[in-house]
Amino acid sequence: MNGAHRLSQVPPGVQCFVGDEARRRRQIEERVLRVFEGWDYEEIIPPLFDYADVFADGALGPRTYSFVGRDGSLLALRPDFTSLLAKIAAGRLRERPAPIRLYYSGEVLRYEPPRAGSQSELFQMGLEHLGGDPLRADAEVLAVAAECLDALGVRGFLLTIGHVGVFSGLAEAAGLEGAALAAIRERVESKDAAGVAEALSRAGANGPAADSLVRLATLSGGADALGQVKRIAAPSQAAALAARDLESVVAALHEAGLGDRVALDLGEVRGLDYYTGLVFRVLAPGLGFEVGSGGRYDTLVGRFGRPLPAVGFMLGLDRLDLLLQRQGIALDQPGAEALPVTAEDVGEALKAARGLRAEGTRVRFCPDDDGGGA
Repeated sequence: MNGAHRLSQVPPGVQCFVGDEARRRRQIEERVLRVFEGWDYEEIIPPLFDYADVFADGALGPRTYSFVGRDGSLLALRPDFTSLLAKIAAGRLRERPAPIRLYYSGEVLRYEPPRAGSQSELFQMGLEHLGGDPLRADAEVLAVAAECLDALGVRGFLLTIGHVGVFSGLAEAAGLEGAALAAIRERVESKDAAGVAEALSRAGANGPAADSLVRLATLSGGADALGQVKRIAAPSQAAALAARDLESVVAALHEAGLGDRVALDLGEVRGLDYYTGLVFRVLAPGLGFEVGSGGRYDTLVGRFGRPLPAVGFMLGLDRLDLLLQRQGIALDQPGAEALPVTAEDVGEALKAARGLRAEGTRVRFCPDDDGGGA
């Protein structure tokens, strides 16, 4: 790439929005943040970068953009918000009693392998519920996520819910670890029951827990699938407890009138390594991938010195914008056309413009007919 091209183009993976594009995105953000505020979450604006070791654990470590600070410290641009908020909850907010409810809105940057449509700069809106009763917190964040989609007018969306404790309990009961565990987790996530069976065979794992892992790969459906979940989880006490927790959350959502927005997906075992319990994705017709995701991460805050259970989720603004366009959902139209203000004398024109602005009128200040001079 020559110098002239670099000066006229933005780098791959970043974006620029102008006019109506920017206005539409701002309207999406404002509607979502009003929902967060309505559930009494408090806004937090965390730093754009932090020490690289904050993000070192888990899948995001290799995908961070890092650099050396002037004092020689290894720093990294934030690849997500959750790790930062966990650190802040354990540090600056250490004396604040739980539960702590925080929401955020802004860009994250993470390396993505070059491919069509991939972005390194992503705009996320999300919240974290730190501390408190896990069942109540899980049900609350799912209800907030649903209300965000309703506020935007999204049609036909679903919250697909799983629990990593079912998979991890069965995997432990089957004696899986290391490379074998990773391979089976990948096959379960891909809904490949045959692949799970083959990987279990190679690992020499058999018995009731291994059989349940094969069935787990294809288990999905509505609340009526909960009975299957409990039967599949039976070979492991830990998995059975996770299935009971999942049943409680689903029952609460049904009682709250969200039953038709909930689906089960016990093959949902992917995600950042810090997830420990409930996990979910937000899906909607018109898009072949989720517009948001979240889950419970009860050990992450403890990494920073304050053991605290936590759950949260994020919505991708870019994906929401694309979804609304594909579903043909129009947001608020821009305001009235700007009123041109002209006069021979610049001061006279400026006085008139200020008067109109004081009345709330949108103006376009153009003395001398926008000719660039008085």
